[in-house]
Amino acid sequence: MKNVVFLCLLTLSVLSCSTKSGKSEEWALATPDGSPARVVAVDTMDIKNPFVVYDSKSDCYYMVGDGGCMWTSKDMRLWNGPYVVIDTNGASWPGNAVEVVAPEIAEYNGKYYYTASFVGDTTSCVVLAADAITGPYRVIDENDFLLEPSEVTSTPTVCTDDQNIAYMIYADRGTQSKEPALEIIRFGKELSYRLGEPYAMLKASGVEWSGSTAPAVLESPSLFVTDTGLGGLLFTTNMGNESVIGVAYTAMTMGHWLNGPWVVEPQPLMRGNVGSASLFTDYDGTLVMTVHKDTVIDGKRKFVPQFVKMDSQFEKLKKIGYYNF
Repeated sequence: MKNVVFLCLLTLSVLSCSTKSGKSEEWALATPDGSPARVVAVDTMDIKNPFVVYDSKSDCYYMVGDGGCMWTSKDMRLWNGPYVVIDTNGASWPGNAVEVVAPEIAEYNGKYYYTASFVGDTTSCVVLAADAITGPYRVIDENDFLLEPSEVTSTPTVCTDDQNIAYMIYADRGTQSKEPALEIIRFGKELSYRLGEPYAMLKASGVEWSGSTAPAVLESPSLFVTDTGLGGLLFTTNMGNESVIGVAYTAMTMGHWLNGPWVVEPQPLMRGNVGSASLFTDYDGTLVMTVHKDTVIDGKRKFVPQFVKMDSQFEKLKKIGYYNF
């Protein structure tokens, strides 16, 4: 178990916060409208589904979220951006996609991969690739979007096992005849195609909060391994009318543990209308959980990124406290 490598926890290697792609053309970070980048304090930002990675060589943090743009920071308090990192020129997109939801960035076999839900007439998970963390990210295979829109997919994440085989875990929101679940599917070479059929690793009926009915949806899966080698799965769900972060741990002692069974903790890991939890390691090796806080500021609904110090030294993931900037 300790040999398992999760892409969302890898230390990314780039030369600086602004870089060129390995392709023949130059690619520099630029804002969507060409205006100068803004400097924004994290507690004033409005980003749903934030995802952060830290690169030790450049001593730089990179954050993406709904909308698809990237922000960069040296201290997690002040962020520069937004920057365009997706190149859609000449590419076809599923369902006339107009919105990017829950993006993540990961390194795998020397390339960077951008995984997200693309929402338009339909919703589908798409994986894009780049030679540098700052892009340009382009569709790998325009004829294969990995998961069809009919599969009702969203909020994907990518991971690898101890054999360096890649998988995608995503939310299947269900239908009248099928309950919501987090599903897993195996990738082929270079994450350009899928192998086999999806497998439901955790169903909504497997989540039982004390005094609450089964949740209506499971979203935003994110894998981790504690220092003791126990595999864990973070997810966003509901407890009544409240959005919460749940956590499950594998009960598999033999075989391929990604398939489970997964045992959900009897209480949420974090409450308070929060969502989209993921983990990264900061500049001094502290494990950090990124979430968004669904709140109302000055009469407007906002999703504010928050950073929580975590501890994985023991059998289960523990919350230490918030970063106070």
